[in-house]
Amino acid sequence: MSNQWEGTKSIAAITAEMKEVIAASPFIALTSVSEAGQPHLIVVGKVKEIKDDSHLVFGVYKMDITRKNLSQTDFLQAVAVSGKVGYRFTGKAVVQEDELIFLVQQVDTLL
Repeated sequence: MSNQWEGTKSIAAITAEMKEVIAASPFIALTSVSEAGQPHLIVVGKVKEIKDDSHLVFGVYKMDITRKNLSQTDFLQAVAVSGKVGYRFTGKAVVQEDELIFLVQQVDTLL
């Protein structure tokens, strides 16, 4: 997948178990951060697509503050939980047309 992070390596791969949790999660929480360090949390529906085991793709509906924050810092965290299993994904994101493309660089186990 070619994007603005060409040459940036993903530190963590999205495993089969993580993909199952992402697919089963009723919603995904996304947190972006402004240039001033102010976090902004939103809840979105399903992940639109998982590309090459390192990118999560979300459809964009509004997300005005998230878009602004990503243009300033490109930092994003996403949380997916299903049952008693959860993951926090941390990395860089960008909005391209009607998609938010998130490069996962770190994964932490929750719960």
